[in-house]
Amino acid sequence: MSAFVVYNLELDGQGGATALADSDLPKSLPDHGCRWVHLDGLGEEGREWLSTLEGVPETVIEALFAEETRPRTIRMGKGLLLTLRGVNLNPESNPSDMVSLRLWVTANFIISTRRRKLLSVRDVVQDLENNEGPTSTADIVATLTETLTGRMASVITNLEDELSDLEESISEQIEAGQRDLLMKRRLEIIRLRRFLVPQKEAIHKLSQESQTWMTTDQIAQVQEAANDITRYVEGLESLRERCLLMQEEFANLQAEKMNARMYVLSILSGIFMPLGFLTGLFGINIAGMPGTDSDLAFWVFCAVLVVLGGGQFLLMRKSRWF
Repeated sequence: MSAFVVYNLELDGQGGATALADSDLPKSLPDHGCRWVHLDGLGEEGREWLSTLEGVPETVIEALFAEETRPRTIRMGKGLLLTLRGVNLNPESNPSDMVSLRLWVTANFIISTRRRKLLSVRDVVQDLENNEGPTSTADIVATLTETLTGRMASVITNLEDELSDLEESISEQIEAGQRDLLMKRRLEIIRLRRFLVPQKEAIHKLSQESQTWMTTDQIAQVQEAANDITRYVEGLESLRERCLLMQEEFANLQAEKMNARMYVLSILSGIFMPLGFLTGLFGINIAGMPGTDSDLAFWVFCAVLVVLGGGQFLLMRKSRWF
């Protein structure tokens, strides 16, 4: 198998598929059966082969191999261009760093491209190897849409659980690292929402555009995926609001701590201000200062300061200043 061909499959219509060699890549759009060619979109070999395939418009090739794309559904040429995103569940990857899947679908042929591995595609291929997979191009699209959407549930549930734990810990005590954790989770929510909102619209449009070549059950399958996406988007909106509330709580608690410290400093300043005035006054070195000739003057002065400071403390305490 060439480096740019990930899968070259011919479906048997019974839930299974046959893996074909590179020499069996089609030279024109099939008008019968069901073919699925899945390409690696990082190299130029796939683009070059696709440009030789009769019946594929140049706009489709550009869309399938574009570096950046957002979820959408649009008619191009004789087929339907569908761009979707799935959560990144590859090892040591951030799920919010969503992986794109681009498909161009006709009644008998599917061209799909990837730039990173997507587990949902592997699941569909494994089902085909076990003779339990889709039976047509429409079935492949419906299954991929459902699988991509289903894998998002666990990611959003984990985010909800982590934010709930963080809310509980914040209510008990603010600790180092909580703010950083909150910022990370908020960024994940923003990245997920960035693609799920247009993906919701893309899947809704798919359910409308596919009514001529999908069965009733397949349309219902796509519509259910659209409903799930809508629920996930609403969940992300709720999580975003909770993050904002927690950030406000962080700011309020920090402000309360700062106010409490400033209040303590103000109390101390109020107590030591007259004491500082007296020590400054009696510290001047000019003639006429009382007690300069007495050995007890220093101790009397210290006693006066203690009594004055204690009296101020009791007065503030009685006045409920603290």
